[in-house]
Amino acid sequence: MPKSVWTARRRRAFIITLAETGNVSEAARATKVSRGAAYALRNSDPEFSTLWDESLEAAVDSLELEARRRAVQGIDQPHFHQGKVTGMVRKYSDALLMFLLRAHRPGKYRERSEMGKSGSEGESAFEGARDELRERLDRLDQPDDDPETSEEEDHI
Repeated sequence: MPKSVWTARRRRAFIITLAETGNVSEAARATKVSRGAAYALRNSDPEFSTLWDESLEAAVDSLELEARRRAVQGIDQPHFHQGKVTGMVRKYSDALLMFLLRAHRPGKYRERSEMGKSGSEGESAFEGARDELRERLDRLDQPDDDPETSEEEDHI
Protein backbone atom coordinates (compact mmCIF):
# COMPACT_ATOMS: atom_id res chain seq x y z
CA MET A 1 0.00 0.00 0.00
CA PRO A 2 1.55 3.31 -0.98
CA LYS A 3 2.35 5.71 1.81
CA SER A 4 -0.19 8.20 0.39
CA VAL A 5 -3.02 5.79 1.34
CA TRP A 6 -2.07 6.43 4.94
CA THR A 7 -4.19 9.52 5.40
CA ALA A 8 -4.12 11.38 8.68
CA ARG A 9 -7.56 9.93 9.50
CA ARG A 10 -6.42 6.34 8.80
CA ARG A 11 -3.24 6.79 10.87
CA ARG A 12 -5.26 8.17 13.76
CA ALA A 13 -7.79 5.32 13.56
CA PHE A 14 -5.00 2.73 13.48
CA ILE A 15 -3.23 4.24 16.51
CA ILE A 16 -6.47 4.55 18.51
CA THR A 17 -7.46 0.96 17.76
CA LEU A 18 -3.95 -0.25 18.62
CA ALA A 19 -4.13 1.57 21.97
CA GLU A 20 -7.55 0.08 22.71
CA THR A 21 -6.76 -3.49 21.72
CA GLY A 22 -2.98 -3.86 21.87
CA ASN A 23 -3.34 -5.96 18.71
CA VAL A 24 -1.74 -4.97 15.41
CA SER A 25 -3.91 -7.35 13.38
CA GLU A 26 -7.09 -5.87 14.84
CA ALA A 27 -5.91 -2.30 14.25
CA ALA A 28 -5.06 -3.20 10.64
CA ARG A 29 -8.47 -4.84 10.10
CA ALA A 30 -10.28 -1.86 11.58
CA THR A 31 -8.49 0.55 9.25
CA LYS A 32 -8.62 -1.78 6.22
CA VAL A 33 -4.86 -2.05 5.73
CA SER A 34 -2.59 -5.07 5.79
CA ARG A 35 -0.34 -5.80 8.75
CA GLY A 36 2.58 -5.61 6.36
CA ALA A 37 1.60 -2.10 5.27
CA ALA A 38 1.31 -1.06 8.90
CA TYR A 39 4.74 -2.45 9.74
CA ALA A 40 6.21 -0.83 6.62
CA LEU A 41 4.89 2.56 7.70
CA ARG A 42 6.18 1.98 11.21
CA ASN A 43 9.65 1.22 9.83
CA SER A 44 9.70 4.24 7.53
CA ASP A 45 8.04 6.90 9.71
CA PRO A 46 9.67 7.66 13.09
CA GLU A 47 6.69 9.69 14.30
CA PHE A 48 4.26 6.86 13.51
CA SER A 49 6.66 4.40 15.14
CA THR A 50 6.68 6.49 18.33
CA LEU A 51 2.88 6.67 18.37
CA TRP A 52 2.74 2.91 17.78
CA ASP A 53 5.00 2.23 20.78
CA GLU A 54 3.01 4.63 22.97
CA SER A 55 -0.24 2.94 21.89
CA LEU A 56 1.06 -0.48 22.89
CA GLU A 57 2.18 0.94 26.25
CA ALA A 58 -1.32 2.37 26.77
CA ALA A 59 -2.84 -1.02 25.93
CA VAL A 60 -0.59 -2.76 28.47
CA ASP A 61 -1.44 -0.10 31.07
CA SER A 62 -5.14 -0.91 30.54
CA LEU A 63 -4.43 -4.61 31.03
CA GLU A 64 -2.55 -3.86 34.22
CA LEU A 65 -5.43 -1.77 35.55
CA GLU A 66 -7.89 -4.57 34.81
CA ALA A 67 -5.63 -7.14 36.47
CA ARG A 68 -5.39 -4.92 39.55
CA ARG A 69 -9.17 -4.44 39.64
CA ARG A 70 -9.79 -8.18 39.45
CA ALA A 71 -7.15 -8.91 42.08
CA VAL A 72 -8.20 -6.24 44.58
CA GLN A 73 -11.89 -5.52 43.92
CA GLY A 74 -12.75 -8.93 42.52
CA ILE A 75 -15.45 -9.89 40.05
CA ASP A 76 -19.00 -11.03 40.71
CA GLN A 77 -19.78 -14.55 39.56
CA PRO A 78 -23.19 -16.18 39.68
CA HIS A 79 -23.83 -18.86 42.29
CA PHE A 80 -26.03 -21.71 41.06
CA HIS A 81 -28.23 -24.08 43.03
CA GLN A 82 -30.20 -26.77 41.22
CA GLY A 83 -29.50 -25.08 37.89
CA LYS A 84 -30.76 -21.64 38.93
CA VAL A 85 -28.85 -18.51 39.87
CA THR A 86 -29.38 -18.01 43.59
CA GLY A 87 -26.97 -15.17 44.15
CA MET A 88 -23.63 -13.67 43.30
CA VAL A 89 -20.24 -14.48 44.80
CA ARG A 90 -17.34 -12.06 44.66
CA LYS A 91 -14.14 -13.81 43.53
CA TYR A 92 -10.66 -12.35 43.85
CA SER A 93 -7.61 -13.45 41.91
CA ASP A 94 -4.63 -14.28 44.09
CA ALA A 95 -2.67 -15.24 40.98
CA LEU A 96 -3.15 -11.78 39.42
CA LEU A 97 -2.21 -10.18 42.72
CA MET A 98 1.05 -12.14 42.83
CA PHE A 99 1.85 -11.24 39.21
CA LEU A 100 1.39 -7.57 40.03
CA LEU A 101 3.49 -7.78 43.19
CA ARG A 102 6.28 -9.61 41.35
CA ALA A 103 6.20 -7.01 38.57
CA HIS A 104 6.34 -4.01 40.89
CA ARG A 105 8.40 -5.42 43.78
CA PRO A 106 10.54 -8.17 42.26
CA GLY A 107 13.15 -7.98 45.01
CA LYS A 108 10.55 -8.91 47.60
CA TYR A 109 8.09 -11.13 45.73
CA ARG A 110 10.13 -12.99 43.13
CA GLU A 111 10.09 -16.76 42.96
CA ARG A 112 12.35 -18.45 45.50
CA SER A 113 14.07 -20.40 42.73
CA GLU A 114 14.99 -17.10 41.06
CA MET A 115 16.63 -15.81 44.23
CA GLY A 116 19.49 -18.29 44.12
CA LYS A 117 20.16 -17.91 40.42
CA SER A 118 21.79 -14.52 40.36
CA GLY A 119 23.92 -12.25 42.44
CA SER A 120 26.89 -12.79 44.67
CA GLU A 121 24.68 -13.97 47.56
CA GLY A 122 23.45 -16.95 45.54
CA GLU A 123 26.93 -17.75 44.26
CA SER A 124 28.33 -17.58 47.80
CA ALA A 125 25.68 -20.00 49.08
CA PHE A 126 26.43 -22.38 46.21
CA GLU A 127 30.17 -22.27 46.91
CA GLY A 128 29.57 -22.90 50.62
CA ALA A 129 27.37 -25.93 49.90
CA ARG A 130 29.92 -27.26 47.40
CA ASP A 131 32.76 -26.87 49.91
CA GLU A 132 30.75 -28.63 52.63
CA LEU A 133 29.96 -31.51 50.30
CA ARG A 134 33.61 -31.81 49.32
CA GLU A 135 34.63 -32.01 53.03
CA ARG A 136 32.05 -34.71 53.70
CA LEU A 137 33.24 -36.75 50.72
CA ASP A 138 36.86 -36.37 51.86
CA ARG A 139 35.91 -37.73 55.31
CA LEU A 140 34.32 -40.78 53.67
CA ASP A 141 37.55 -41.47 51.77
CA GLN A 142 39.69 -41.46 54.94
CA PRO A 143 40.57 -44.90 56.37
CA ASP A 144 38.79 -45.89 59.55
CA ASP A 145 41.15 -46.61 62.49
CA ASP A 146 38.62 -48.67 64.48
CA PRO A 147 39.23 -52.40 63.72
CA GLU A 148 35.75 -53.48 64.87
CA THR A 149 34.04 -51.02 62.51
CA SER A 150 36.23 -52.17 59.62
CA GLU A 151 35.33 -55.83 60.20
CA GLU A 152 31.62 -55.01 60.45
CA GLU A 153 31.76 -53.09 57.18
CA ASP A 154 33.42 -56.08 55.48
CA HIS A 155 30.42 -58.27 56.40
CA ILE A 156 27.83 -55.79 55.11
